[in-house]
Amino acid sequence: MATGPAVSSALETISRHHLECCICQERYQQPKILECLHSFCEQCLLKYCSTKHEGYTAIPCPVCRQETKLPESGVNGLKTNFYLIGLVEEFELQERVVCSGDTKLLCETCDDGNEATHRCLDCSLNICSRCHSSHKRVPVTSSHVIAPLDDVREGKVKLKKKNPRQHPKCPVHEGEVARFFCKTCDTLICRDCTVIDHCKPEHSYIDRNLATSKCKQSLAELVSPLENTMTELQKSREKVSRIKEDLGVTVKRAMTEVQDRAAEIRAEVTVQENRILDDIKNIQTDREQTLDEYEKTMGFEAERFQHSLDTAREVTRTASDSDFLSLYPTISKDLKLLAEQSTQCMPGVDNRLAFLKFKQSEGVGGISLGEVVTEDKWELCREFGRNGRGPGEFDGAWDIAARQPDEIAVTDYGNKRVVICSIDGNQKSTIPMQGCPRGIAAKRSDNRLVVVEQSASQVKVFNSDNTLAYEFPTVPPSEVGKTAIGLHSVAVKNDGTIAVGDVARMVLTVHSPTDGELLHTIPVKIKPYFLAFDSNDRAIISDNTSETVDIAGGNGTTKRTFKPTINGQPVCNCYGVCTDSSGIYVAMSNGLNTGHIHHYDPQGGFLQCIAQGLYQPRGITFTSGGQLAVADWTSVKMHHQV
Repeated sequence: MATGPAVSSALETISRHHLECCICQERYQQPKILECLHSFCEQCLLKYCSTKHEGYTAIPCPVCRQETKLPESGVNGLKTNFYLIGLVEEFELQERVVCSGDTKLLCETCDDGNEATHRCLDCSLNICSRCHSSHKRVPVTSSHVIAPLDDVREGKVKLKKKNPRQHPKCPVHEGEVARFFCKTCDTLICRDCTVIDHCKPEHSYIDRNLATSKCKQSLAELVSPLENTMTELQKSREKVSRIKEDLGVTVKRAMTEVQDRAAEIRAEVTVQENRILDDIKNIQTDREQTLDEYEKTMGFEAERFQHSLDTAREVTRTASDSDFLSLYPTISKDLKLLAEQSTQCMPGVDNRLAFLKFKQSEGVGGISLGEVVTEDKWELCREFGRNGRGPGEFDGAWDIAARQPDEIAVTDYGNKRVVICSIDGNQKSTIPMQGCPRGIAAKRSDNRLVVVEQSASQVKVFNSDNTLAYEFPTVPPSEVGKTAIGLHSVAVKNDGTIAVGDVARMVLTVHSPTDGELLHTIPVKIKPYFLAFDSNDRAIISDNTSETVDIAGGNGTTKRTFKPTINGQPVCNCYGVCTDSSGIYVAMSNGLNTGHIHHYDPQGGFLQCIAQGLYQPRGITFTSGGQLAVADWTSVKMHHQV
């Protein structure tokens, strides 16, 4: 149950968030409402206009910046928010009683100084227990509603204003009550107004109560769809919040991966460092051992030499002649022997024992922290073909399909043939056609090619050896030759069925992969000049006449539509489409040598331009190796990711 202090705190919160002007941070004084529905004190708005927008005919809202056109009388002429005024009055009344706390409230009906224990809601007076009893006995006040002050403080009883605002007065005609609502001027008017300033037939007015009912109904009708919009906005905000959370997770994961990778590399570098240092120390130890042996041998020999020399000098200097001559043969023999051995007792020392250096590697080898990738980069890796009618030449490379193993099939429109090439550009074979071939697709199951021709009524299917396997119509047998068709595109769906785009009837026809039997017909919203299917079996349709790409469901219902642009401007021509796991690719151009290939996400949102400056791109497809092949009218261009 709410207590006095709790209610007091709640009232303070309500006042702070709903009844205070955002400019002065005080409770509203004569609030004026702007067109954006934000309200401010009249004096605050006057000061706001005089300091920042003097002489302006419209002012921006201090909160949301939406502009409000000022009437001729300026801020004073803005509508007064009587609703807020009423709330402030009601709040202050409630506050005086509820927030009195431990303050003693005195009876307002007697002069005895008794403490008030009740409040008469009809009289709006605080009364003591004795007056409460007499209040009930007096006939005039016996029906009044009286509530204990404790119940008022605990929020169980809502106070009523003593003098609720009477019917609004007419601002034009003194003393008149505004009982009508002029629908023409959207304003309350009095009876005099109906015959002077708002008379029929120029003005239409109704009773105020009826106007209130109708306007509430009108607002309800406006609110309902906006509530749906608000729901969607909230979902979008939640989506943004989730994306931000996902971003935080992915950033943390990426940073952790970088740190882990750096730690791995540091560990590898440390291992290599320790190994190399150990090798250096081992070399040092081995060489020092060798040098120590040299040093020891030379020390021994030096001592022997020194002893013989010292003995020879001492005997020569101090011995008598007889003693010298008796020792001479021995000393002479020893010195001669030392002289003969002098070249042998001086072992050669390899100067290379002192040579040691570290040669830095060129670059960092296989050790690399890598780099942060923000977008895929594509570049032209191969181009083949030229304008003409001979081998390796095209006269209108229209559509393109990838066939195993590493083959590309191109519909050569002007030369009435299908050209089979390797992905390296070597022409392997051709399939002559009776008409001008348009769309082409490759069947993964049996490596057959499906081809549609301009003005032809049959779709042709060719074996892997380029012989005709079968052909089929796109209408029931009874309608062949009777129904106008315009076959322009073809694609193979994920289940192997064949889909054919008919721009004359604006339909996709789906056929059996074994014999071309018509399974069903799907109406679409745009002309299917080019066609592809993604992994979710959605149809990606490109309409060159409307420069539009549609993403359609299995029944042809449009899921999303987008219009490709180049440099922010709608394209003049929208051509081939293809898909991969990352989204949709579209070929487009604004004339010769202006062709682009754009990459969109699965919902049709633009991601990046992956190729530009193409001559006149038409069909596009992916090879098994992930290269993007483009039929560029007189050539085929291959792009790959780098």
